[in-house]
Amino acid sequence: MLKATLKGLLARKTRLVLAGLAVVLGVTAVSAAMVTTATIGDGFETIFATTTSEVDVSVSAEPNGGAATFAPPVPASVVDELRGVRGAESVAGVVSADGARPVGPDGKVISVQGPPRLGVAWAGETGMARLREGRGPTAPDEVAINAGLAELGGFRVGGTIDVLTLEPRQTFRVVGVYGYSNGLGTLGGSTEVAFTEPVAQRLMLGAPDVYSSVTLTAADGVSPEALRDEVTRLLGDGFAVRTGDELAAQTASDGRAFLDIVRIVLLAFSGLSLLVGIFLILNTFSILVAQRTGELALVAALGARRRQIVGSVLVEAVLVGVLASAVGVGLGIAVSTGLKSVMEAQSGAQLPVGLVVPMPDLLVAFGVGVLVTLVAALVPAVRASRVPPVAAMRASAAEQRSLTGITVAGAVPATIGVAGIAAAVAGWAGDLEFVALGGGVALALIGLALLTPLASRVLLPAVGRLLSWSTPGKLGRLNAARNPRRTAITVATLVVTLGLVGGVGVVAESLRVDVSTAVATDLQADLVISGDGVSARAGGQTGGPPTAADGRVMPAFEESVIDRARDLDGVALATAQYVDTVEIDGAAPGPSPANAGDLSRLAPVLGLDPGLPDLGRNEVVLDTETLAEQGLSVGGTVRLSTPRGGWQEYRIVASYEPNFLLRGPVLSPETAKERFVSALPALGYVELEPGADVAGVKAAVSDLVADNPEVTVADQTQLAADSAGRLDLAEIMLYVLLGLSVVIGILGIINTMALSIMERTRELGLLRAIGMRRSHMVHMVVAESLVMSVFGGLLGLTFGGLAGAAFVSVAGLAELAVPWLSLAVFLGLAVAAGLLAALAPSARAARVNVLAAIAYE
Repeated sequence: MLKATLKGLLARKTRLVLAGLAVVLGVTAVSAAMVTTATIGDGFETIFATTTSEVDVSVSAEPNGGAATFAPPVPASVVDELRGVRGAESVAGVVSADGARPVGPDGKVISVQGPPRLGVAWAGETGMARLREGRGPTAPDEVAINAGLAELGGFRVGGTIDVLTLEPRQTFRVVGVYGYSNGLGTLGGSTEVAFTEPVAQRLMLGAPDVYSSVTLTAADGVSPEALRDEVTRLLGDGFAVRTGDELAAQTASDGRAFLDIVRIVLLAFSGLSLLVGIFLILNTFSILVAQRTGELALVAALGARRRQIVGSVLVEAVLVGVLASAVGVGLGIAVSTGLKSVMEAQSGAQLPVGLVVPMPDLLVAFGVGVLVTLVAALVPAVRASRVPPVAAMRASAAEQRSLTGITVAGAVPATIGVAGIAAAVAGWAGDLEFVALGGGVALALIGLALLTPLASRVLLPAVGRLLSWSTPGKLGRLNAARNPRRTAITVATLVVTLGLVGGVGVVAESLRVDVSTAVATDLQADLVISGDGVSARAGGQTGGPPTAADGRVMPAFEESVIDRARDLDGVALATAQYVDTVEIDGAAPGPSPANAGDLSRLAPVLGLDPGLPDLGRNEVVLDTETLAEQGLSVGGTVRLSTPRGGWQEYRIVASYEPNFLLRGPVLSPETAKERFVSALPALGYVELEPGADVAGVKAAVSDLVADNPEVTVADQTQLAADSAGRLDLAEIMLYVLLGLSVVIGILGIINTMALSIMERTRELGLLRAIGMRRSHMVHMVVAESLVMSVFGGLLGLTFGGLAGAAFVSVAGLAELAVPWLSLAVFLGLAVAAGLLAALAPSARAARVNVLAAIAYE
């Protein structure tokens, strides 16, 4: 039996290639995700371990908030105190913070994708730093830069470099270029600008006589652990004291946490591809079993047992799964090599490790590929074992079976899913509305896939009539409808993938409209002065502004810009808004976006209550949502922790309704200058007088910030478009991740059409014998493929659109926006998929030998 199975497999090897391709693509995606994240993780662990290799103990301040959003600087007095600790050979204060943004020769800020842009205090050739040219800075207007930055910007010793920090743009003379003891010119792609210590403290930490951290080296005979314990006893609470190894491990752990999220996302979409691949494999083996009805029945008549017949089909599946999974793992490693090179080229981060191949993870990916193939082949295998011996006498392949069972099986999850969606939309699910919505969509999608055979019986004739007018077209339509189960499994891949794509499109378009509406409604100013992305994040729409909370400094400008804007002809009002992140100590403690400004001027441009009072030093205004969430009330007090001010108690003097550009605590400008990361405004609003020349005033305001390459002036239309456009990248990434599943869906149609042509060889010969031309054969096959692809595309996009509409309702977006053009493009892709799938099968059908086909069994 095994020999017969192997010979049969070799005879059908071409037919199994496309089924194997589905496994190859899925396993490739899984393997690439595992290898890439492992390589990046190990690379950054090596970097962190190297940078802390000469640090025995590190001391930094404990974060101000329980959520560890930011840590205040360490006072210089702590360094003096630690100089007397027992067991320490040396003690040094360190200034190193992200936010030194160098300006390139083109006048634009040099951008690196991911790695930090560090501003540090030059401490000489200590640690890993090694001068390659020149010397270290000694004067306030001198800097040294790392070789990575020198290469990116074309900077040379003796030239100048402009740098933006917590203060506006300043020009420095480059007196040195340095690299690192490992031979690299950058650590992980980061750029570094080294100032003198007082300048670094002022520009990077916002205050003199403070440090980011303190490093200690242990004397001979003293272990890092013993020195750590001694420092802990000396300093007491309020400081994080770690050995160099502990610091490296924690830093790497933070990076690993982010990589784990990326890994989960990639594996989720890879798993979706494998899930879609199950439909393809299931369909392939179903057709192959149907084509071998006579063969299997004859084997049964000769005495083969049911388990042998099941085993013969599963042996084929195992061999296909093993070969395809092995190829997939190999391709995954190759793809990871390319991804590593692309990432290093884009970010400038040269990872100090080669490709890391996690064998246990890859064995899991290999096993998953084989298991998926086995699971998909199991149902056809069991079905094959039930073929009665008398079937060997029949010429037909397989009889049609009732759709009652599969219809009932699909109706149950579909009904539960629709009920969950309805509960979420109607508000019956309470706080679990998104859980009910997500679960309902998943169950409804499963139910729809199972109900597709019934839907194909009802809808395929209607779709077919739209696409077939001639006799060959009608034959193609009838061929598509003759086996509802097969058609359903074939188009299920398109239903699932285009359902997800359609849902993403509707949600993204609705979010764009919501953002544009919010900007138009909330903003009364005619012009906005801001850096890239500031306005979209000021209200906390993406988790708060990029300040010390996530290692990025908010682009800002000089306060004098607002004063000068007020004096321009045609300007009725100009005001500034300061933006940062704070910690709130309340019923739901955690980070929150925070703002500051003159409320008497901010209120009219942001649509706030004009009766809001001017704020004193320790007074705050809170939005109504924060008040309710934190269990606070006007007249009471709240504890807030600011990056440079630590925990302070503030009196709540008023409240306001939050909007797109303002939410969270609002403090006085004086408080912001003293306690925020940056003492400069991040946003400026300009309101014009009636009849003023908008273009002329905009040009005049732009001239005021011409020396700041991070800040631009936009009108309302530009601001709304910019804010809404930030969704484009996320949408494109989702489409790319879903693209693999779409490719597998196209393969499914190609495979079904190819196997179907083989199955109908005799039928095709008879059609040719009675006078059908080759062009008619091509027309018939193309019509059949188009009917299936358009049917699957319409079903998937309709479901996706309805699911997206449900999300829009539950999320409370301004309005439902349907991207008709995008949906039409997706449907066009389904049509293109149908045409592509019909190319090879239609050519085969047209070339069929009439006499050989009539005699074909």
